[in-house]
Amino acid sequence: MGLTWSSTEVRKPDTHKREYSFIELDNGLKAIIGSDPECDKAGAALCVNVGMCHERQDLPGLAHFLEHMLFTGTAKYPKEGEYHEFIQQNGGQANAYTLCYFTNYMFEVKPEVLTEALDRFSRFFTEPLLTRDCTEREINAVDSEFQGGFTSPWWRYVGIMNMSANPEHPFHVAVGNNKVLLEEPKERGIDLYDEMKKLYESTYSANGMTLVVFGKEPAAELEQMVREKFGAVANKGITMPIGDNVSDQPPFLPREWNQLLLQNPVQDVKELVFSWVIPFQDPLWKSKPTSYISHLLGYEGTGSVIAVLKEKGLISACSSGNGNWLEGAFSLLNVSFDLTDKGLAEVDEIGRHLFAYIGMLQKFPPEKWIFDEMQKLAEIKFKFGEDANPFSLCPDIALNLQRYPPTEALCGGTLLYEYDAAAISDVLSKLTLDSVRVQHQAKSLADKCTQKDTSYGSPMALLPIETSWMASWQAALNPKDGSAEASKNFAAELGLHLPKPNKFIPEDLSLKPLPEQVQALPVALKGLDPPVACVFHRQDDTFKQPKAHVAFTIYTPFLTQDAKSFTKGELWCRCVEEALQEFAYDAEVAGVSYSLSISSGAVKLALGGFNDKLDVLLDAVTGQMASMKEVAQNIFEIVADAYGDDIRNQATHSPPYAQCSMRFDELTVRGNTFPAYQRLEAFEGLKREDLTGLCEKLFASGCHVEAMVLGNTTPEDARRLASKLVQGLKLQKPLAVLPERAEAALEGNTLWELPSTDEEDPNHAVFMRLQLPQGMEVEMLTFLLDKAISPKFFDVLRTQQQLGYIVQMAGTVGMKFPYLIAVVQTEFEPNYVRGRIDSFLDEHLTFVEEKLTEEEFETCRAGLIAELKMKPKNLGEEYSHYVRRMSDRTYDFERRKRAIDFVENRVSLQSLREFVAVSVRRAPRMYSQVKKVLAKEDKALPPDASTPADPPSLKRWTTHQDVVKTFAASAKWHTANSAVETPAKL
Repeated sequence: MGLTWSSTEVRKPDTHKREYSFIELDNGLKAIIGSDPECDKAGAALCVNVGMCHERQDLPGLAHFLEHMLFTGTAKYPKEGEYHEFIQQNGGQANAYTLCYFTNYMFEVKPEVLTEALDRFSRFFTEPLLTRDCTEREINAVDSEFQGGFTSPWWRYVGIMNMSANPEHPFHVAVGNNKVLLEEPKERGIDLYDEMKKLYESTYSANGMTLVVFGKEPAAELEQMVREKFGAVANKGITMPIGDNVSDQPPFLPREWNQLLLQNPVQDVKELVFSWVIPFQDPLWKSKPTSYISHLLGYEGTGSVIAVLKEKGLISACSSGNGNWLEGAFSLLNVSFDLTDKGLAEVDEIGRHLFAYIGMLQKFPPEKWIFDEMQKLAEIKFKFGEDANPFSLCPDIALNLQRYPPTEALCGGTLLYEYDAAAISDVLSKLTLDSVRVQHQAKSLADKCTQKDTSYGSPMALLPIETSWMASWQAALNPKDGSAEASKNFAAELGLHLPKPNKFIPEDLSLKPLPEQVQALPVALKGLDPPVACVFHRQDDTFKQPKAHVAFTIYTPFLTQDAKSFTKGELWCRCVEEALQEFAYDAEVAGVSYSLSISSGAVKLALGGFNDKLDVLLDAVTGQMASMKEVAQNIFEIVADAYGDDIRNQATHSPPYAQCSMRFDELTVRGNTFPAYQRLEAFEGLKREDLTGLCEKLFASGCHVEAMVLGNTTPEDARRLASKLVQGLKLQKPLAVLPERAEAALEGNTLWELPSTDEEDPNHAVFMRLQLPQGMEVEMLTFLLDKAISPKFFDVLRTQQQLGYIVQMAGTVGMKFPYLIAVVQTEFEPNYVRGRIDSFLDEHLTFVEEKLTEEEFETCRAGLIAELKMKPKNLGEEYSHYVRRMSDRTYDFERRKRAIDFVENRVSLQSLREFVAVSVRRAPRMYSQVKKVLAKEDKALPPDASTPADPPSLKRWTTHQDVVKTFAASAKWHTANSAVETPAKL
């Protein structure tokens, strides 16, 4: 875009402690450095201006394949898997992603090893091995990624975008798979390895790279580090085209774009999208005209398209946005409606309202006060923007540095710098009927979807837009005489008008005076009235933002008595949210939001954002909860429609590995929730009248309230918020004991085999859980074992054996028990994969017992300590540090400190070996296996590979509900704390 700059000062939110600076190396590589001497995580990201649209169009997925190949080793570090192992053992993570016009690589680690990590990372771009022997394996990895998205509505949409593109334009989008990267190139005599190397050598150039590095070192030292590590990246003087320079041909031919796209999805999705191709918008980053338009088209308050269509019961949700990472040669403006069953047959009516609103916007000049309000909110949002970890923030800034001047790399995507009414009107003028694509997808369209997309083979059809719709929409776009007044009057007849000023814009952004002694951890407040049993409070002295995070947990026996009651509770919560949506939308836009849900067998009400308006929002939410004696018919229909699709997708279209997880939870956990298939069954028998008076039913037999209040609040504020909750909901009767929640102990080794609930998913899954004894010390040893062997698990089963794209081993903790888990989603026969998991464990537990060195052990221990010591970056992260101790009702907020002390001072290589020998070797294992039902052959086993015979001691289950019932009756259940006594009472 030809950006120029004269200043190297990088604008940042007030809340970011690190100091940012910009440098440009002699080779043209541009970098932003973030220095924070107190940081507990370091990291980096490098974004190169090369993506899918720069590969050969007849080799789709080549750029993604190249991204994979860069991880396979460098001249100095040739061992495959060494990079990931180093990163993970040092408390970090690493990844990359390929977009249409960019590829972004990122990692984070403990700060002490940043130099070593950068030494490895930088060599991706100076001396990658790109070993030919890895070619087929990495193509298989790309193919597994492709297969993982096979049933995803998004990836099917992307496949159709690819199919719709003008073949004379470079735009195309492809993940890649075995067919297009392995089989077809061989048939055509193309050496894919050579083509991959050509792509790297001809496009990866220092002058097209942007780098971000965060560390604890002073800026000058970080700069020197960057110059030393990345100064050797070759500058090939390549200019990669972007925007209008990509091609003089249109990315989509108008006659091909201006059509009706019908899709028959695998999942229960009912969607209607109006989409326009518009000029590339990045050059207009200062004025952002599409932000103004999307704000109005996606507005949900009174008089909006969304509010009116919801009132009519035609849609359940709507959003307006751009083409995200598909953009680079063009931009998109999309308006997406989630339809109700009623709305499926009302495409004409939905479009009529949308085009009436667009027509009104086109015929009047933009409203400066709306822009000013958006500008003010953007400034507040940026000024008080929350910090994030390097793994999230570094790649975002690196990508921004490709689009904005260095000074604006953190804020260029957020702030509105200048008002450009002409630019807004220009984009609005392009939202015409002869340039719109209408995308309609639903299972009910199956008979009309007689074509297949060329990427995923999904049923679809491209047809002319219905003539009657076009006539109706034209009349709405230009009613009567086509004048501005006629458009305004016609919109008003439909109930449409511009929004009113937002009353939730925060006014008081001051920080409340801190007490002389600020508590480091939340403290239980005294003097609370039942049924509020405890309020834990901590006034923030870390982030220093005018924000608060408030979470109420309301325990009630109503929810856990059966699946029907639980489902009623979920539906009722969604109905409350829907009834409040027009009111709460302004609050959300202004940075104040709430959620109402059912979780862990309780009603959860969480509020967060600028504390100035939290009281107002809490009053509105509790008022709606208490006053909604009956649910309005249109609200019930909207909510029930969306809930039915969601729960049906959970029950029948979850990925195989998620099915394994859900079945295990159904077997071993009670009191938290009910399985999706049971909630679906309960939902299908519910009527609107079943929710009448549900608020009273929820709390009639009593309730028990616990709360956490963090941020810019005093103890008096926290007590007041708790009182508002009680008064608003008219809560009176406390519980004598809380509903039971429990987790079952496993015995022996068990294989539980079940068929997949998704008839079209091409994958199996194997999910192993090794259950370990309860206790903090065992949890820490489990995490330490995870550090030692999980990177090797990924390397062996994914990189070397190519068992699938989703391959993971991890240490985790359930309600009561710690687990070592291993999960593989695969196209290989599942018993073979289970054998590979067992073989890995046998070999690597022996490795820990006999061959793990002190040096590697110390690396793993230091990595775990770094993770435990990692400080929260915002109030939400701080709350996540405490939420488990609230959920298990131990309120043991000192536990992390004791865990750090245990790992630092009481763990040794010998104690880890004893833990493996005594606890891990003897621990019960549960293998959950989901077998695909799709009529597709499994991948052939490698030469000389076989499936080992199961030992006689392995229990084998092959039924579902009978197993759950029998197990529940015989298992030993370990209960969570259900006493009503809390620290505030003791």
